[in-house]
Amino acid sequence: MNTLPIIATVADLQRRYRSLVEALKKSGEPMVIVNHGQPDVVILDPVVYNAQVNQLKELEEAYLLATRDEALKEHKEGKTVRLGRNQKLIDIL
Repeated sequence: MNTLPIIATVADLQRRYRSLVEALKKSGEPMVIVNHGQPDVVILDPVVYNAQVNQLKELEEAYLLATRDEALKEHKEGKTVRLGRNQKLIDIL
């Protein structure tokens, strides 16, 4: 991934929409649209966006599964504490 983003102004987008979109699709990089010198929106090719969303979902699932496995291991090792009926987690910390 490039370290410098593709930057275009709102005026560039209005004048050269097709060529900017083609460049965006070719590079696979996000494009930052600036308005009055400030970032306004970021445009991303839908294929790249969907791939990133899927990758994020996979990472989240892997993290949750690892957390679950760690919790089960700690439970089996007797490292967990059961809360009483009226007890809150903050009470035992």
